[in-house]
Amino acid sequence: MNGVTEAFWEVDPARDTCWWSEGMATLIGAPVDEPPSLQGLTDRLVRRAVRPGEADPHPLSGDFEVQLPDGRQRWLRGRVGARAGSHGPTRQGGVLLDITEERAVRHQTERLAAVASRTQNGVVVTDADGHIIWVNNGFTRITGYVAEEVIGQRPGAVLQGPDTDPECRARMAAAIATGRPFDEVVLNYAKDGRQYWVRIEAQPDVDPSGAITGYLAIEADVTEQRIHEARESLMRRVAALLIGAPSLLDVAPRLVRELVGELDIRVAQLWTVDPARPTLVYITGACAEPRGQEWLDVSRNLPFRKGTDWIVGVGAPGTAWGTGRPYTRTDFWSQDSHGQLSRRAVAAKKAGFRTICTVPIRGPDGVLGVIEVGGSHRFPGHDRLSSLLERVAEQIASFLQRDEHRAAFETVFRHSPDPLLLVDGKGYVLAANAEGVRLFGPCEGGAANALVENALDLIADALFDANRIRDGRIAALKRRAWRPDGSEFWADVTVAAAPSSTYQRAILAVRDLTERYAMEDALKQSLAEKVTLIQEVHHRVKNNLQIISSLVAMQADEIQQPEIRSALLETVHRVHSMALAHQALYANQDLSRIEFGEYASALAQMLCGSLERQAQLTFDLATVPLTLERAVPCGLILNELITNAIKHGRSADGLARVSLQVTSTPDGFAFSVRDQGPGWKRTPGVRSGVSIGQDLVEALVHQLRATMTVTVDGGTTVRIDVPEAPDFNAPTAAASRR
Repeated sequence: MNGVTEAFWEVDPARDTCWWSEGMATLIGAPVDEPPSLQGLTDRLVRRAVRPGEADPHPLSGDFEVQLPDGRQRWLRGRVGARAGSHGPTRQGGVLLDITEERAVRHQTERLAAVASRTQNGVVVTDADGHIIWVNNGFTRITGYVAEEVIGQRPGAVLQGPDTDPECRARMAAAIATGRPFDEVVLNYAKDGRQYWVRIEAQPDVDPSGAITGYLAIEADVTEQRIHEARESLMRRVAALLIGAPSLLDVAPRLVRELVGELDIRVAQLWTVDPARPTLVYITGACAEPRGQEWLDVSRNLPFRKGTDWIVGVGAPGTAWGTGRPYTRTDFWSQDSHGQLSRRAVAAKKAGFRTICTVPIRGPDGVLGVIEVGGSHRFPGHDRLSSLLERVAEQIASFLQRDEHRAAFETVFRHSPDPLLLVDGKGYVLAANAEGVRLFGPCEGGAANALVENALDLIADALFDANRIRDGRIAALKRRAWRPDGSEFWADVTVAAAPSSTYQRAILAVRDLTERYAMEDALKQSLAEKVTLIQEVHHRVKNNLQIISSLVAMQADEIQQPEIRSALLETVHRVHSMALAHQALYANQDLSRIEFGEYASALAQMLCGSLERQAQLTFDLATVPLTLERAVPCGLILNELITNAIKHGRSADGLARVSLQVTSTPDGFAFSVRDQGPGWKRTPGVRSGVSIGQDLVEALVHQLRATMTVTVDGGTTVRIDVPEAPDFNAPTAAASRR
């Protein structure tokens, strides 16, 4: 019963009975054994699909919806009729048809039609024979045809023309013949004759039996995309031709052949400007078909001169030369009829084109040449043909200008003392100079990454990352590199961008650091030897000073007079202070300076151990580095001050208490010694003749351009302020007074 799509019913008014077929159980869920009645049948209806204003002739006529016992819904279409009974009133009967699937398909079709009407793409529906049965508004927008103009026709007969690729047409025909889907990009014609590119995605429509009932095709206008792709492809091909060409003459024939075929260009020609001649010099030309050869022959033999108007003898090439601007004619057949130039119009008509576009090749000092192409005036992108040719002309102009400087560049490149590698944007070596070959061996065509560590990243940074570099150059970086035998070495690598209008390239300068590192190692070894030697000198000086102090001390032991013996021992202490300075130098890593705070502490402890072991020392020592020239006089001053404090600066209890301070000052540094004594008593400027120490301190203070301050406040503080880096050539105050 699941396959039942129709059922029958009949009502007998005389008996008030109703009969229906077994199909009712499937269509409306009414079992056959249910007491039959017309009311029982109509009670199972949910609602009728009655249009506004339509009368309701019978509950079981028209389209209506029923609800089955299992909750499912089904749409039915009812037809009601009547027939006269043989012995009584007229009987009524009817048929119910299942239209659930029909309504679903119709609803889906209506939805698809609504969506297709709103999309910008074109939608075409054909029948099994390939005739159009429906198109949307997008189709009209793309083609210019309304539905009434194309329904009943084949799409190819309406939209395709002589320039449509026959191979593409054959592929689509084969797919339709075999019932396969297809996806093709086709050159079509609009109603007004305009050509456009469209991408067609077509799918066959198959009925439940598997038979193809038609095709549904979605068409997207890809004209702009195709024009952009064609332009970029042409730019890349022209750049590839020019990058390795020795001269324009060598590459010109291939260059014009690359132009032919792009954007329906039928012919292409190239002239150059010779300053010594009054006319353009014809270089070469190319055509898409043999019938365009006459156009090339005529153009080759015409002497175009420089001008600003399209007149006899000037023509389009001479106008572009004279004005320095692109010149385009879209009605060439009708207007090129002046004297000998009319031959070009005849040849153009035979070649099948009516539009010419001529663009100058501009250099810094004027026009270098002229490019001219011819084609249809209706092909896609014809309105932007001049901008396309201008980009080609820029590439050629850049090539011609580079060619003038090529010899100079090659000379510098070839004779550079550094190994140089010319690489492209992908990191492949285009050329190497003699030093580069000596270092890396023959490496043209190889990857720069195989020669220099991370070379590709450096090249990319130099060419494309303007935020990380200045003027297209990356400063020297230390990188590993490899010789042909696989040995590794360290190198300084400098990358400089060498951009052009047609391609990207860079120059790698690689300096082998092997010899430099060897020299640095030799210098380090020599420096270490000199450091050792200087340390040895200071050590020997210290030892000699100790020998001298020992000899003086031995002599003092033989002297019985206390004054003389004391004087000799003071001399020993002075020699010890100088020896300590040399000892601090050779024990230090920095042979040019000693740390004065540590030196002062060691000197004070040495003096206390020699003069008064019970003396109490306190320290407040800052870090002050001094050269030997300044440390020795400061040490001698400090020796006298500490010795004087231990001997004469005792407190009332007889104990020597000495405070030593070293501080940094804005103008240099200061050191001071404080004791508990009454202070110095002498007349300034008058030599005592007894205290050599005081005279020595004043002399050394004068030598250092320092200032000595004596403060007595329950004890005595002697402070020495030493200026930073004194100028020993400047006159002193005392010298000025003298």
